[in-house]
Amino acid sequence: MHTLTYSSIRVKIIFLLFIGTASISSLFSYYNHSVKKAYMTHELEKDVDRKITRLSQNLVIPLWEIDTQWIDMIADTEMLDEVVSAMIITGEDNLKICKKRSTNEEIINLCASEKEETPFISRSLKVLHDDKEIGTVTVHISDHQLNNALFENFISNFAITLLIIIFLSIALYLALNIYILNPLKKILDVVQSATNNDYTQKVDIRQNDEIGELAHGFNTMINSILDKEEMLISQSRQAAMGEMISMIAHQWRQPITVIAMGANNLLINVELENSDSETITNTANKILEQTVHLSKTIDDFRNFFSPNKHKELVLVNDVIEENFEVIGKSLENNNIALKKEYNSATPIFIYSRELMQVFINILKNAKEALVENKIKNPTITVSTKEDVNNVYISICNNGTTIPGDILLKIFDPYFTTKDEKNGTGLGLYMSKTIVEKHLHGSINAENQKNGGVCFNITLPKETDTNE
Repeated sequence: MHTLTYSSIRVKIIFLLFIGTASISSLFSYYNHSVKKAYMTHELEKDVDRKITRLSQNLVIPLWEIDTQWIDMIADTEMLDEVVSAMIITGEDNLKICKKRSTNEEIINLCASEKEETPFISRSLKVLHDDKEIGTVTVHISDHQLNNALFENFISNFAITLLIIIFLSIALYLALNIYILNPLKKILDVVQSATNNDYTQKVDIRQNDEIGELAHGFNTMINSILDKEEMLISQSRQAAMGEMISMIAHQWRQPITVIAMGANNLLINVELENSDSETITNTANKILEQTVHLSKTIDDFRNFFSPNKHKELVLVNDVIEENFEVIGKSLENNNIALKKEYNSATPIFIYSRELMQVFINILKNAKEALVENKIKNPTITVSTKEDVNNVYISICNNGTTIPGDILLKIFDPYFTTKDEKNGTGLGLYMSKTIVEKHLHGSINAENQKNGGVCFNITLPKETDTNE
């Protein structure tokens, strides 16, 4: 018998929470680093503008008198500022004085160098005397000091980020244990007991959230088993619970992978300092989309295990689509194509959860038949139509036909062509009970001429909720 595991879920969720916390903290650190860099760059640019303005004013007389010694002295003085990587001063009579800071911090003649590196910031300004241009001054600024300051800021932010990650990881771990993992363990223990036909256990959880609602729904289901007919319905549902959990795994695998990859890419980009706001926004949006999908999956499966107490006005097409939210990923993973032909647009009063169980049973049987018989291009076609009095639903597959003697018995209780391990013989029997006794409709199965089987359901168009 399959045993429901708990520790693997704990490890996966804790790992994802750690990655998520680290990603968010790293993004905050990167954002702070970017803001700091933008601010320091802006201040450096302002300083350069002030410097070149002052320099142009100081060079007016030396350039007017073409005093190269004086100009050279001014240039040497300005080059004492370590942020200045190069300086070019031109004047009349082909005057040109060039200075450059080499890699070993020596001042060399830039004019004689073969190639000048692209400066981080460059400013040029005309030198005017009585509104007449007598020369130009160009200043190139290095990012060396800026990078040093940013590196110190990064180290400081990294230390703070690390402390935040450790603190949040511990806090999230404790909250996860209290509000999710421990309650989930209680639910899984009771589920395990229920799969062993022990319906005396109850989930003792008092939380006003999805976990609490899930526990309450499960307890309600267990209580309903006290009635003989409801016990059979619940037994059929419990028999499918293992597959439901497998479907949850299929539904969650892709979103969790996308979240993990997105978080990992953000970490790599931050490490390489290769991120931009657009990339971060796109990745964050993808992570948010996947978390919404995970939350919706929980709602879908919680609704499946919470039976209706009252009829509700619903569109049959919507109930079918809810089924595909539950079982669709399982069909996709088995390469089974889905075709939909909806021609019914009138809502009807039904127990939507019970009708959903009927669809699940039929779709699950169709999937198993297609997979076991290794049908080429397996396809399930679901169609709806209506007339004045009824809504008609057909669920067909292109698998093999059912022998006539078996076709007459498929709705009998405890009849199954599967082995004892894989079949209880209750699924189609309870589907027939639900359709005929609870929904006041009819259900039948028939072979198709070109192969495969169709299940046809007829539901009356009730005008109110009275039974």
